Amino acid sequence: QPPRQLRERKQKKLYSEDWALGDEDIEGRRTFNLQDKLDDPAFSSSNIVKEMHGNELNVAYFQRHGFNTPLLFKEKTGLGLRVPTSNFTINDVRMCVGSRRVLDVMDVNTQKNSEMTMKEWQKYYEDTEKDKLLNVTSLEFSHTK
Repeated sequence: QPPRQLRERKQKKLYSEDWALGDEDIEGRRTFNLQDKLDDPAFSSSNIVKEMHGNELNVAYFQRHGFNTPLLFKEKTGLGLRVPTSNFTINDVRMCVGSRRVLDVMDVNTQKNSEMTMKEWQKYYEDTEKDKLLNVTSLEFSHTK
């Protein structure tokens, strides 16, 4: 049997150490308008999402239909949600939960978990010279001030 020969590549394959780049760092990323996609017949929303009004969502709906399709609410009316005003800040969050509240935090690049107090998180969040990107994995504060 003759020795195996490798084919020559048509294009050079590029590898990068920056595997964790965010979308905003990727040149030529795709952007689109959600409403345009929902209105486009090629993306029939009846197959993808179920559009509903807030007053239609209740326990009985889930008992009858389950939750197998994403639900789309174009307005928050009828959902019973209280959404903070547009000037709600990280300081307002700290005032609601307290400075010593412990938060679960994840380093985006390493995916390692750690803990921070709310006061430490606020300091990190407001720092304009961040040396790493952190995410709070969960912070429930619906039953606070």
